[in-house]
Amino acid sequence: MTSSPTVLLIAKAYPPTVGGVESYSELIARAYVRQGVTPTVITSWDGPRGWHDLSYPEGFIRVYNVGMHRQPIVFARLIAAIGRVRFGQRFDFIHATTWRPALALLPWRWPQTKVLTIHGQEVLNYPLILKRGMIKVMRDFDLVHTVSHSTMRAAKGALEGALPQGKWEVNFNGLSFPTEASTFKRQARGNNEIVRILSFARLARRKNIDGCLRALARLQTEGVDNFHYTIAGTGPLRDEIAQLIVELGLQNQVTMKGYVEDSEIPDLYRNADVFLHPQTASENKRDLEGFGLAIADSISFGCAAVVGETGGPADFVKDGERGLVVDGYSDEAIADALQTLLTDPAMRIELASSGRKWCLEHLSWDRHIQQVIASVAKLE
Repeated sequence: MTSSPTVLLIAKAYPPTVGGVESYSELIARAYVRQGVTPTVITSWDGPRGWHDLSYPEGFIRVYNVGMHRQPIVFARLIAAIGRVRFGQRFDFIHATTWRPALALLPWRWPQTKVLTIHGQEVLNYPLILKRGMIKVMRDFDLVHTVSHSTMRAAKGALEGALPQGKWEVNFNGLSFPTEASTFKRQARGNNEIVRILSFARLARRKNIDGCLRALARLQTEGVDNFHYTIAGTGPLRDEIAQLIVELGLQNQVTMKGYVEDSEIPDLYRNADVFLHPQTASENKRDLEGFGLAIADSISFGCAAVVGETGGPADFVKDGERGLVVDGYSDEAIADALQTLLTDPAMRIELASSGRKWCLEHLSWDRHIQQVIASVAKLE
């Protein structure tokens, strides 16, 4: 690469659209700037088409929005926009944030290194008509980074025997609120104080909020009731979960907070002692907790985490050292883990402290992009 490297970032979507992949696109664009790499972003959101100079603390980032429309039209616009910048600008390498927008690169010949990030669910849920294109992108790209070992296994399984030509690496995500987390000073709490448990997730079956409630109800009947459980987030199971709270007699110990604004999320973590996320794999095996960013974020604020053994969280939640990893299908296992944290404050504090230290030291978007840059350099 040259002394002033540049990257063409192809993103499925980008803020102001809110979501996991959208936020990922913005976070890595900003990290590229901090690492001295100039990104140009081509993406799609519901807003004015054309070039936008977006201002960040790191500086301006040029973003081309192809706008929103039916998928074939958006795809055609992506192809056209990529073609225009290909002939009008110089790039040292290309980075596609998921495989779908990467398809728009295929009509053009690129001598530069092509990088692809895989998050998890997108290689399990896709229209069959795009299957061959997905496999071609994953097989042909020079560098493929998956956000966890679980995601890598899912992605390689989706290749259905095709041998990838590029180099595949695991590259963990960063944290959403690194400054707020690193500067937060958690106050010591008395042994007799109520333990504040938090789940923050989309209220879908795989998140296993119903299992959390059944586990807490069991503890309550056994006399372990020194907790208050906050459920934050919305989703298709909201009404079902509200009804289950009543059926289990947990109305006085459970609060459903609903939708949470981005600005309020750090306070969720500051005001929790335990983060509860015993996720499972979906019954049809087409859903996956690829990394678990909310889990990592909560740990970075000093929450002791209880997570399921499926998916990416087990990469950074080491059982008995940086949290507790349980069989998410077992209400008994969830209850046993919670009982440990509710009745052993020293254990809870030790797990939270060890997990926080590891996450703050190892999970950052700068590190994520440094690995991309270093890996690209090795291929050149």
